[in-house]
Amino acid sequence: MNWGYKILIVILLFVGGMGVMVSIAMKQKNEMIDEQYYVKELQHQGQIDAENNLNALDETLTLEEQSDVLVLHIPSASNGNISDGTVIFLRPSDQSKDRRFLLEPNKEGFQKIAKSNFIKGQYKVRISWKSDHKPYYDERSIFIN
Repeated sequence: MNWGYKILIVILLFVGGMGVMVSIAMKQKNEMIDEQYYVKELQHQGQIDAENNLNALDETLTLEEQSDVLVLHIPSASNGNISDGTVIFLRPSDQSKDRRFLLEPNKEGFQKIAKSNFIKGQYKVRISWKSDHKPYYDERSIFIN
């Protein structure tokens, strides 16, 4: 075999490898966590202010996993007159598994969310609400068993 055939074989292997890589790349899903990413980026200062409002409270917001429920505890100083409250669970690996709930804590500030709403795995949790026209926001990661 002379050197001309060797060069031809190398070129064909390279082109074939590139074709395989392109076909693999075309089959992958590329999902963004937020559909309105750029709009939300413009509203980022409001989110920072809401986080600072939450951090200024004496109590902390907690999210605990119990046997069959997730228990969310809102600090008592911001528990009165809650409006526009949402709890969003974002599944980074599969957007179709995202879950959204209204924030409706009881008078002690607790809200229970059944774990049957979720599959096992990692979630990013975004909790936001307004209390007496003052915004509050928290974002954290949680692994649900």
